[in-house]
Amino acid sequence: MGVAAQGDSTRVTNDKKLTKLLAKVSEDSAKLVKFNGMVSQFEKDKKDAANQAQQSADDNKRAADRLADNPQDKKLARRAHTAAKTAKSDSQKARVAANKLDDLNDDIKKLTRQLGKEQGKLASYQASRAPAISAQ
Repeated sequence: MGVAAQGDSTRVTNDKKLTKLLAKVSEDSAKLVKFNGMVSQFEKDKKDAANQAQQSADDNKRAADRLADNPQDKKLARRAHTAAKTAKSDSQKARVAANKLDDLNDDIKKLTRQLGKEQGKLASYQASRAPAISAQ
């Protein structure tokens, strides 16, 4: 195998690496745009869930206070029990919404760091190729 053939095979390998890197940068950039677009909806969901949980907790407190005034009333006991279950469920939904937003923000940070590394590799790779291309 001659020197020219060996250089051609190296160039093909490097071109494949460059193509893969460009595809990865493009894919990650698209993901980042998508994730950033989802943030406002997740924030709204978190806020709505927190407001609903607070409302349910307030309803639960009122039901419990009414029951405390008349502890023998079955109707009030049932209402207090139902209000407590609703408050528990709504608080769990609020925690889930908050966790989803936190996870999304973590994914955005991770993807931003990864994209920065990939773009750095791409820039250094293109810089190292520039002299080789101009020499041809």
